[in-house]
Amino acid sequence: MGTASPKIVSLSALAGLIPDGAALGLGGVFLHRGPFALVRELARQGRRNLEIIKPSPGYDLDLLCRAGAVARVRAGIVAMEGNFGLARWYRRAIERKTAQLEEHA
Repeated sequence: MGTASPKIVSLSALAGLIPDGAALGLGGVFLHRGPFALVRELARQGRRNLEIIKPSPGYDLDLLCRAGAVARVRAGIVAMEGNFGLARWYRRAIERKTAQLEEHA
């Protein structure tokens, strides 16, 4: 019998398991219950060319676009909810064509 790998790893190690160019499905809705610590760690580690798949991203996608980590987005709606305005870094990435959008509305 081999040694089992640990089931609990550091946030840094977890983000390290996600390679550049990975398709990443994120949970949560807009500003709620997203894996925001992981998203910040992916940005900190300089991840690139990610495909983000999420029905309704917000802060998480905006942050990754700001970090230059996103190549493709599959989403239904991207919003920062009522009082926080538009997801400006996401919008900029789509307008400048540094990220592609496949909308699922």
